[in-house]
Amino acid sequence: MEEIKKSSSSTYGSMLRIDITCIDGHTLLWQSQPLLGRLPAGNLLLTAAETTLHNLQGKYVYSVVHKTWQAHQASLFEMFKDQPLVLGGDDSAGYSAKYCCYSLLEVLSNLILDFNLRQVTESGSSVAVERDVCEAVLQSVASKGLRLSCLATDCHTASTALVRKKFPDIKHQFDVWHVGKSISKKLAAKGKLKEVVDLHVSPWTRSIVNHLWWASKTCDGNPEILIEKWNSVVHHIVDKHQWD
Repeated sequence: MEEIKKSSSSTYGSMLRIDITCIDGHTLLWQSQPLLGRLPAGNLLLTAAETTLHNLQGKYVYSVVHKTWQAHQASLFEMFKDQPLVLGGDDSAGYSAKYCCYSLLEVLSNLILDFNLRQVTESGSSVAVERDVCEAVLQSVASKGLRLSCLATDCHTASTALVRKKFPDIKHQFDVWHVGKSISKKLAAKGKLKEVVDLHVSPWTRSIVNHLWWASKTCDGNPEILIEKWNSVVHHIVDKHQWD
């Protein structure tokens, strides 16, 4: 076997090409698939396969998935029809600049009751689309005769205004995870300011957020106790653990 002096490889879509030169100057070209003119055959076949896949999905798969979801959702509505529902709502707009998907979770069972997907351009802005998908999913569930008792969301002002104006019978609360995330961001920003850099804010951030979780978990749903426990963090920070 002649020794290889030089070799190189390159890819063209799904095709691998290898060029080899031996020490005597002979060259060898190897390709992983034949060419149709200048087009690798695999690239053309993959395009046709992808088109066929989309056609099959549109004709068979999507309709089956949709019908299965409708049947599953109907069984959930039947299961929860006489119960006051505690719901959690959140969107995925932060992960896509084009689409916003809002999901509604029944908190006690951890089951998704409904969701709504919409393009941001349909509402004009990311702020407006979050409000619109939230309203759509709440209207959808309410139209099935379910009792919407409590809804936990992020601290988005548009969602707050929506629930207050159009769903006044729903008790609206902020999700603790989102509140904690907001506090963490604000403390991180404050910790970078020159006037407070010597106070070493950053090491306290985790403990402060944990204190929020503790206050929320142990307040028994009483907002006054929640506020009192949350405000006690300023005493703990200065190592004062008993006060009037």
